[in-house]
Amino acid sequence: MFLDKTQEILIKTRRNIFGQNAGGSPSLFSGNGLDFKELREYEIGDDVRKINWKVTAKAGRPFVNLFNEERELNIVVAFMVSGSIYFGSKRFKQELMAEILALISYSTLKNDDRLSTLFFSDREEFFMPPTKKMGSLHITLEKALGLDPLEKESSFSAFVRYVNERIKRKSLIFIVGDFYGDVDLSLLNKHELFAVMVRDRFEEEPKLFGEMELVDPNTMQNEEFMLSPKIIKEYKMALEAHDKKLELHFNQHRIRHTKIYTDEEPFVKLSSLFRH
Repeated sequence: MFLDKTQEILIKTRRNIFGQNAGGSPSLFSGNGLDFKELREYEIGDDVRKINWKVTAKAGRPFVNLFNEERELNIVVAFMVSGSIYFGSKRFKQELMAEILALISYSTLKNDDRLSTLFFSDREEFFMPPTKKMGSLHITLEKALGLDPLEKESSFSAFVRYVNERIKRKSLIFIVGDFYGDVDLSLLNKHELFAVMVRDRFEEEPKLFGEMELVDPNTMQNEEFMLSPKIIKEYKMALEAHDKKLELHFNQHRIRHTKIYTDEEPFVKLSSLFRH
């Protein structure tokens, strides 16, 4: 089953990346490995992806960024493991996170950059050391689809300590998870961070009323609730407050971020996130 799903996601990943980058470099984020040098007025034949749109708008004529020699990127994909990713009204968040991992990883490897993959809950679950081998993607994708996240909980404080101890080289770190709980990534400021929030619309707009027995997927503890419109309203207000605080944190620390729902295809949102 996991092999079939792995192949399905890999085929879909290749189709998305090559289909959207026809005639160019097959990557979500090609160009990030260049060191800026200076500006020059656009000439016919220049790569339009290197146009500096802000300067172009001010000058009224196109300018392009010139770069020094290309440097190798060190890219880390962090897959945040918790019981709450074992949920989805359209598809499980875990499956969407696996597809996001595949897109970022495949793009990294095709760009000939160094890829590390980390699965983390409140401790390291699995770590793939830096590699340029495409075969590593099969291993990590099968891991993402096959792991059991129940009775686990993401600890971002433990994650920050782990990264600071383990990842010494300045890196682009893509953190993929549903971002519940306390999130403080400010001590990772030597790295460039991207937060990819994965959510299900039912989590934000639950339609449950009456007496319910609910299970906490992080602890697998059962509890009975009488869900009324008032309780649902309070829940939604608490979640909105949590997410507003999270977005403020991202903005304060210049962490680029996006939210992808389980009924969405991730490629377009990822492309927009990485290019801007």
